[in-house]
Amino acid sequence: MRLLNTKTLKLEEPAGPRLPPYAILSHVWGNEEVTLRDIGEHGTGKKVKGNTKIENCCVQALEDGYRYVWIDTCCIDKCSSAELSEAINSMYRWYQEAAVCYAYLEDVPSDEDPAAEDSSFRRSKWFRRGWTLQEAIAPRNVEFFARDWVKIGTKTSLIDVIATITDVDRAVLMNTLPLSEVCVAKKMSWASRRETRRVEDRAYSLMGIFGVHMPLIYGEGKNAFIRLQHEIMRTSNDQSIFAWLDPPWYSGYRLEPSLLAPSPDCFAQSNTINRIPSADFARLFEGPTSTPTPTPYKSHFSVTNSGVQISLPVRFEADSNGYTAALACLINGCLVGLRLPCGADGLFRREDTSDFSNTTLASRDGELDINGDFSNITLATPSDVFVIKDIIISTADEKETYSRTHFRPSPSLPYRFPEPPVYVRTAQVAQEGFVLHRCSGKELRTQPEGSFVAFMWEPWPPSRNATVKCTLAYENPVSGEGFVVTISQLGMHLPCVHIAAFTDAKRAEYLFESSYLESPCCESHPDWASMPLRSGRRVTVATSNTEGWKGLGPSGALGVTISVGRTQSAKARNKKPFWRRGTLLPRLWSGQPGTLC
Repeated sequence: MRLLNTKTLKLEEPAGPRLPPYAILSHVWGNEEVTLRDIGEHGTGKKVKGNTKIENCCVQALEDGYRYVWIDTCCIDKCSSAELSEAINSMYRWYQEAAVCYAYLEDVPSDEDPAAEDSSFRRSKWFRRGWTLQEAIAPRNVEFFARDWVKIGTKTSLIDVIATITDVDRAVLMNTLPLSEVCVAKKMSWASRRETRRVEDRAYSLMGIFGVHMPLIYGEGKNAFIRLQHEIMRTSNDQSIFAWLDPPWYSGYRLEPSLLAPSPDCFAQSNTINRIPSADFARLFEGPTSTPTPTPYKSHFSVTNSGVQISLPVRFEADSNGYTAALACLINGCLVGLRLPCGADGLFRREDTSDFSNTTLASRDGELDINGDFSNITLATPSDVFVIKDIIISTADEKETYSRTHFRPSPSLPYRFPEPPVYVRTAQVAQEGFVLHRCSGKELRTQPEGSFVAFMWEPWPPSRNATVKCTLAYENPVSGEGFVVTISQLGMHLPCVHIAAFTDAKRAEYLFESSYLESPCCESHPDWASMPLRSGRRVTVATSNTEGWKGLGPSGALGVTISVGRTQSAKARNKKPFWRRGTLLPRLWSGQPGTLC
């Protein structure tokens, strides 16, 4: 483990089995961060923009009496896959063992009350980044700093606000409740509304929270999350790992039924699920059964080449010619149940991911009060309906595919189809001398100024990047300046736009190929973006529903308006985002939106 000396700003590897006390930094990465090579080649990496953050972190650590600090951007050799794998597998422990964690929130001013209802603190990108979940839970001492490195509070002083934003239990944040006592589904729900730049990192950032280790395979895509669940099942018999549903924002389509979830998003509605101890769960199904020699309940399960082999109480459903299996976990006072039809091959398969088939519980005294004591709880339905069976549930289709036959149209956002048309119109772009130079969208049709450029989404999820849908590059042939507009999706449902400027062909090519880059000059939100150009012009990009656009076929598609002018459009700035009009969950963001990273 490399540590940065707070006095010399040089990297050191302390000798001995025990590390000296050190501070650790938690932050959201920007475009230009100081790397290990920058530290080695330039001394302190002063030529890199992110050096200011590192220097301020070292100053704060030195003032607090710490000789060393660990920063993920410059203390890991990311050119070494072995070192990177070791660091990510050890990261939770490193944050846990740090004397103090400095959480730097570059989008939060110091003159605001973090606890205010519409504060920048509540809207900070730090709370939507995948990696910062473990960075908020693991350290006992977390201090929050604003963009000017003024301390605005600690995890203890802001515990109620942080618990509300993250949905993480207060006892977990305060390290009084071990993570091992929290069920898998609830821990997954904490990560359901977080994003990472690499799709694999959504799984890798959760390894420490679940106490598992696995090799990193960048390029495997969403299979990383399936591997994570396999590792969890090897070390835990917690059946709540199967208690997931289609996320609320998947209202335009439904996931193909499968036993394991394809994404943490599927646990968005699992925050209230609690685990039932195996002995108490087995007792609920004691009594007469339809078989003369009932199969004993076994709490453990295992992954085979055919699927998950597990012992569950099942009930035959005559109306559907299938089975309902009860899991050893609770939601709203009911046992979580899964519909499991049996195929001709003898394997069971999950039939529906849109809802649970719950079993109601009752109390022998007439009043249901479950607080960890199940001695007085029984089934509201007679127990002889259920039979304990050893079954194998197929996991053959664990990939994020979509069923056209199960398609559920959304009247509020009708453009959320697997491949909806997207329409782009321009205003004052040609008059200011800009022409469309390149576009990565499909079925591109270029038309005169003021008309539409129509294209389709790339097949979802895209093979190259799980976020970017289309990139358009506009260039002024006379001045040589231009800008790249990136249209992408956040959380697999919300449109997002971003702008990056260029002044030469090489930079244009780089921006176009790397697509989704955050620019410090770009004021970007999921609904609109605005950015000044070198010539004094300003580019504004806004999304809207195309209902009301004249001369456009079917209404209700996604529309993107690109305009170039001398000042930002007040209409675009003050426009109320369409997804905040009750069309999506209000808790997806609190307050004014910001970009996810």
